[in-house]
Amino acid sequence: MHTEIEQATIAIVDRQLEAYNNQDIDAFAATYSDDVEIYQSQTLVFKGKDALIERYGKKFASLSYLHATSLKRIVHEYFLIDHELAESSTLPSKEVDNSIKVIAAYEVQDGLICKVTFMG
Repeated sequence: MHTEIEQATIAIVDRQLEAYNNQDIDAFAATYSDDVEIYQSQTLVFKGKDALIERYGKKFASLSYLHATSLKRIVHEYFLIDHELAESSTLPSKEVDNSIKVIAAYEVQDGLICKVTFMG
């Protein structure tokens, strides 16, 4: 059974995943804080919603298909860790031509994602 805080954490991450899968940059960006930090392992990749919109907007526009699925999930209060399968396609047929598994650790503050660390 999840606490109210955990349910809210799950809800914002699920909204983010849904917007990612729909390649909807506005809905995707709306799930993040203005000063969001994105890390790859322990290295800061970029900071801020403007950088997020620029980077993911280009990604969304360049792919014919994009879909991430949570394979396994751990949630504790404001922290959520997903083992995710991310598939994408650059082909008009939308046939998957790239598939990766990654661990994504999300931190939520004030109802928005403030930090994501990707591992793997």
